[in-house]
Amino acid sequence: MTKQLSSNSIFHTPFAGKLCACILGFLLTACATGPVTEQTEPVVRTTESTQDGNEITLQDLLAQASASSSPQKERLLLQAAQLLKRIERDNDALLMLETLETDALPLALAIDILLLRAQLYSEYDQPLLALQLLTNNRFEQLSQLPDFRQLTIRLLRAELHEVTGNLLESAQDRIQADQLLPINRVPLNHELIWNTLTSLESEELIVLATQERRFEFQGWYELAVIGKAFQYNLDRQLVELTRWRSSWIRHPAAVSMPQAMQLVETMAEERPDNIALLLPLNTQSGRVIRDGFMSAYYDVMQIGGKVPTIKVYNTDESINILDQYNQAVNDGAEMVIGPLLKEHITQLHNQRTLPVPTLALNNLEGSSPLSNSLYQFALSPENESVQVAEKAWQDGHRYAAVLSPAQTTDDFYQRKRDSFISHWLTLGGHIVAREEFRDNYTTVLEALLDINDSETRKNRIGELIREELAFTQRRRQDIDMIFLVADPGPARQINPTLAYLYAGDIPVYATQDIYSGIPRPQVDFDLNGIIFGDSPWVLNFNDELKEKATSLFPQNTSLTLRLQAFGIDAFRIYPRLKQLESAPNSQIYGATGLLKLGDNHNIIRELSWARVSEGLAQTEAQE
Repeated sequence: MTKQLSSNSIFHTPFAGKLCACILGFLLTACATGPVTEQTEPVVRTTESTQDGNEITLQDLLAQASASSSPQKERLLLQAAQLLKRIERDNDALLMLETLETDALPLALAIDILLLRAQLYSEYDQPLLALQLLTNNRFEQLSQLPDFRQLTIRLLRAELHEVTGNLLESAQDRIQADQLLPINRVPLNHELIWNTLTSLESEELIVLATQERRFEFQGWYELAVIGKAFQYNLDRQLVELTRWRSSWIRHPAAVSMPQAMQLVETMAEERPDNIALLLPLNTQSGRVIRDGFMSAYYDVMQIGGKVPTIKVYNTDESINILDQYNQAVNDGAEMVIGPLLKEHITQLHNQRTLPVPTLALNNLEGSSPLSNSLYQFALSPENESVQVAEKAWQDGHRYAAVLSPAQTTDDFYQRKRDSFISHWLTLGGHIVAREEFRDNYTTVLEALLDINDSETRKNRIGELIREELAFTQRRRQDIDMIFLVADPGPARQINPTLAYLYAGDIPVYATQDIYSGIPRPQVDFDLNGIIFGDSPWVLNFNDELKEKATSLFPQNTSLTLRLQAFGIDAFRIYPRLKQLESAPNSQIYGATGLLKLGDNHNIIRELSWARVSEGLAQTEAQE
């Protein structure tokens, strides 16, 4: 749990007088009166051992500091702050450290003061403040410090950079920390370097690898290019990895290779040569997924990659899925992708054994498959809402208003709404208002924002004083974000109405439903400011495969775009299931999102985040 700065500290006790005097003037003066309260006793009586084995109290440290000159007084106050931290008086420790100037202090002492402050800021969920301290000009001399101190600083800085989205800087600090780590901690550090670097765009990695001249950095960048740029062509990836090993034989990553790259050769050898694709081709969804799957297939074929033999089976609702599945295996399938329908997956889910690895294209919530050969991959509406909740929470919001369509025969939108509410409450958030709309947007939003209540209060006061009051309507003030479930049409009316009703400053987080997937800046201008998560395939308009698919299927809608991406990822996953299973931190940068293997053999996908600006969906990398 994140700590919070508290006003309940020794600075607000009778003992505070002495402490304040020490901090501000380093003179113990009687600037406060009154008896020592019970609250101060743990602080005053706390001791620590000195180098000669004697014990010293916090009061002794402060008294000695008041009688000392710099840098001894700062050294003693640092010791006092460390003591306060050990007794969990972090707030007091931080307040003390904030009074200390470090520019003129010896390097080691200045660094220790800044480091402890940064650690406390980090615990109080203030990563930017912590980073500001750890990038102070005193840290330009970091190499002059003992190895253990350098290591502590670099690892903390790496964590803070990652939290604040500075992925390259995070990786760079970890690379520099690598040689300082004990050998048993190196593999984990390499996994963290790998995951951070491969989160960058391929184009950025290529530029870094080309321009970098430092040995450790360049080797890591080139390896990350191989992992990211060639992830969809396993044969090319294997060739490039072999070449890298021969060129970088003494590189730390060659000695302790990230797990994902260790498995490349195994994956190439063990990938299936024959795949059965089970889809309901009598439905639009089934046909679009098939088309996406085959577009990825032909894309790999065109660039010279090895592709399996694909046999497609039509799985309409009337067939016996177990008979069809067994037929596919008897026809030589070494892997099955599908089915799509939940009732079919349920039948496979209940089988104790399945003869070949099977990637079902939907998921069954709440239970583990009986067979270890069954994997589940889905575009889950519930999971989408969970990620919106986590995104809003990470952005610092706690009090949500929920706006969603009124109940229809299809519970699709209600599932998204309920999933958000459930997860938001689990995180510790509050639902302060919720409303449902049809086409009465203004009325519903006035109720959501409690606008009418301010009008009522004005009228009551006017009646009491029997005068007409000058009045500006106000919205309720206990909402710090709005969760919106809506299609593009309603969303384009709701968003401007919020501004009209004095709520334009409230961040709006939405499901992907608000975005059509087609750039229409003049139409989508009214969506400006809305934050939403979606498939990278939908948000990225520079994808070569997407351009090819769009030319083949020009009548794409938001639904077909997302289903195409789903089919593409179904193909891209098939040779890498072993990688996902064997390397817990392994991930695939798919068309539908960042893909990992979670519990119950479920493929977890993390959405990409975008904000509408000038009518266009801008990803975080584009902003």
